[in-house]
Amino acid sequence: MLRLSDILKKYREGRSAKASGGQKQDEPVPVKSAEEEKLSLSAAMAKEESGGDTVLAKNIYEAAVAKAKEIYSPDLLEKSDFKLDLDALMERIIGALGTSNKELMQLCLVDYPQIEDYLYFHVVDVAILCLDLGLGLGLEAARLHELGIAAFIHDIGEVAYLPIINKKGVLSKAEFNTVKEHPQIAVKILSKILSKINQNIIDATYQEHERLDGSGYPRGLKEKQISEFAQIIGLADVYEAMIHQRPYRTKYTPLETVKSILHNKEAFDRRIIKTLIERIGIFPLGITVRLNTKETGLVVKENPKLPLRPVIKLLTDSNGKEVKDARFIDLARNPVVFVEETMECSKG
Repeated sequence: MLRLSDILKKYREGRSAKASGGQKQDEPVPVKSAEEEKLSLSAAMAKEESGGDTVLAKNIYEAAVAKAKEIYSPDLLEKSDFKLDLDALMERIIGALGTSNKELMQLCLVDYPQIEDYLYFHVVDVAILCLDLGLGLGLEAARLHELGIAAFIHDIGEVAYLPIINKKGVLSKAEFNTVKEHPQIAVKILSKILSKINQNIIDATYQEHERLDGSGYPRGLKEKQISEFAQIIGLADVYEAMIHQRPYRTKYTPLETVKSILHNKEAFDRRIIKTLIERIGIFPLGITVRLNTKETGLVVKENPKLPLRPVIKLLTDSNGKEVKDARFIDLARNPVVFVEETMECSKG
């Protein structure tokens, strides 16, 4: 079992491990035969070179962004007969994630194509992340579908504050407090434009900024007072926001983001944090890393039970020269090699 309290300890042990001596270091390494390792790396290589899933993922992602731009519009406030019409989109996303389409998840981790449109990309990313978390948590189909819709519209109240949201630079305290009203505005908008809407979705949009320790808003709810959907969306929202740039700050690496979440773990459900780490990984697919050997590489395969030890496709050698032939290193099989620094996510 992956224990949250051990994650950062293992990372620190990995960083301080010496590259010589041969003694056992970091977490236990599962025993694999040479043939199993060969098959594992071959599968990673085949996945890296395959383009089918990538095309499908891009098509779904672009359709989701287009839908977000349609919904998150100032015109929404003037409509009384608006239809969300998200059912088909949710089914496409769930279907892709259910077939382990990691390319769709990778699109959620790269930089936004246009920073000024970050709200649209943010809600799409959060919806995809939440659906992947829901699959990991074992939610039944109907609830998974509801979760996806709730995640997609979780920031719908922000359409009332688009001039502030799109402001370049740090928000003033007054502006920040104004934007914090968006959960209440979301409920009003949804009640106005939709004749029927599931209460689970209403609760999720209203409570997604609440935290288990009572530190959230707008009501300072605690623990079981907060719906499961709101807890899932709240964590995905924080993770997605931190790994992306905002007008007022630079982005955090996935590792820095996980460390921050673990530092504030009393605010989030541990089961959901654990699922986030297992499903997305501390070093997600597509991220570029520097190893303690000074080689750099691309994460192409995760080891879910050993999130600190993914499979790496080498890009440059220890002298900074490009590695032209495909070379892979499975960190689960190489305990003296570890990730020293995370860099960027590949844009594909």
